[in-house]
Amino acid sequence: MSSGTRVEASRDLSKSPFPLDAQWGLPWRPWYEHYPRGVPRGLAYPELRAEQLLIRATNAYPDRFAVRYFRTHWTFRELSERIRQVAANLQHMDIGPGDRVILSLPNSPEFVVAWFALQWIGAQVVPANPLYAAEDFVHLAKLTEAKAIIGLDLKIDPVLEMTRAIGTPILITSSLAPHLPWHLSVPYKIKNWLTGRIDAGAKTRVERFESLYDGSRTPLSQPVLTDAKLPAVLQPTGGTTGTPKVAVLTHLNLLANVAQLHVWSGCEPGNEVVLAVIPFFHVFGTTLAFLSSLAGGATLLLQAKFDASCVWKLMEQYHPSVAPMVPMMFAALNEQMAKRGKNIEGLRMCLSGAAPLDPEVQKEFQDRTGARIFEGYGLSEASPVTHANPPDSTARPGSIGLPLPGTLAKIMDVETGTKEMPPGKVGELVVSGPQVMAGYLNAPAETERVLRDGWLYTGDLARMNEEGFFTIVDRKKDLIISGGLKVFPSEVEKVLAAHPIVRECAVVGAPDKLYGERVVGYVVTRSSGQLIEEQLQKHCRKHLAAYKVPRSIKLCEKLPTTFLGKVRRSELRATEAAGGTGHGHDDSPGPKKEVA
Repeated sequence: MSSGTRVEASRDLSKSPFPLDAQWGLPWRPWYEHYPRGVPRGLAYPELRAEQLLIRATNAYPDRFAVRYFRTHWTFRELSERIRQVAANLQHMDIGPGDRVILSLPNSPEFVVAWFALQWIGAQVVPANPLYAAEDFVHLAKLTEAKAIIGLDLKIDPVLEMTRAIGTPILITSSLAPHLPWHLSVPYKIKNWLTGRIDAGAKTRVERFESLYDGSRTPLSQPVLTDAKLPAVLQPTGGTTGTPKVAVLTHLNLLANVAQLHVWSGCEPGNEVVLAVIPFFHVFGTTLAFLSSLAGGATLLLQAKFDASCVWKLMEQYHPSVAPMVPMMFAALNEQMAKRGKNIEGLRMCLSGAAPLDPEVQKEFQDRTGARIFEGYGLSEASPVTHANPPDSTARPGSIGLPLPGTLAKIMDVETGTKEMPPGKVGELVVSGPQVMAGYLNAPAETERVLRDGWLYTGDLARMNEEGFFTIVDRKKDLIISGGLKVFPSEVEKVLAAHPIVRECAVVGAPDKLYGERVVGYVVTRSSGQLIEEQLQKHCRKHLAAYKVPRSIKLCEKLPTTFLGKVRRSELRATEAAGGTGHGHDDSPGPKKEVA
């Protein structure tokens, strides 16, 4: 197919799970001319809570499978029955409206049930990575004043340290074993048995999640609350500065982003199968893979963690039509398809986020599968998506695309944040829309700093072209100023990555008495050899201005990354601040703000 042919995704708003009416009163912006056909500038959003989206999907598709996970296959009706029962039992444990509950589970049937059951009784979900250390759980529990925590039995030790330290009232342990085939469940149970007795401390009541399915109590037929303006998710985030915070996302925030994504993507309600491997404990997974999918009557193919071989087999068996993933997943699946000599079939659309997608990886994946990958951008503070490329041939590689319907964006000067920059100029990306958070939990000063006159200051440096397509240049906090001159790490990384010996790289600023900061590169090479640093610096001098060339290049076996595969430059900066020995410790209790 020629690159000049535009392949449009279907846009039939009458099939939307939301009563959406176009709002044409928004001011004209250049990006509207490049919207997919049928997508309006703005949307009218009904005031629905998240659990009401599930009720609507269940009424529309009661017998369609909602989740598949190994031996477990639940229809929407079966899922809803379990949610109502668990909600009744949680309520009996004195968990109710306004209570905060930490949900620290991988993608699993129990995550889905617990998330909706907590919303059903008016509680607020505090998602947490099951791989957190004990101090991370302690910090998060104190910050949110959590009444309970739901944790995975195999990863329970750090949770137990937390409950013993601060006496969280309720601990509910969940297991994957009931869903696994025998050859996986037996070693799982043995490993869990070897962890020993659960000692949560005298102040903590311990229950097993399986007990919440007990049917001796009457299920809650209707949700407890109706107010969609209340918080739904308290999302841990490094924020726009990297300082540990919790973004308050309301039901309306989530609903707005779900509605925007449905209209933008052209997904057909009741007819999609979604690969759900992006972690639900991050808002990227919550909105794109979890809530948006179920709200549209899609079937979730759950995966607790990404293993390329397992994911390939799952896709080979069930042929998902939609797959939100991160760049490293596309690359790994390319390797699987090449290794097996068989391509993935049935895939139509993929969403990529968390980091820039290598154009070669994108092309290979699209050529092999026939699927269209479109990149986007978001952050925890925006539920998370604000921008996306059109899911057709007009997508711009390397760009984060256009603001979603109802979303406004502009580029402001870095120094004051008060002067709007013209097209082509770099500045801080600021956004406004119904998906933007209510604020940071118990942090009014930080909230006031990032939310100004209805605009969210993202902390990301970007530019907009004349057509309204946006491109991320770098993080504002990652900008290096050496001798008064600005150096964008991503520019230097792009040059380093072009050298054939480089597998991965990251560039940071290190303290320097003379220049303020000096440019330092960290590199993972494809092969060993002498004079590598000299080769790479020569390569950089050929393609970069002298002040942008790394003063030193350090070889390492691997780069510190987030669970979504994004490099943690903050750890490398901490290493340099400590004198360049060992990795620094990033004390954020939650996922960093991610591109989504």
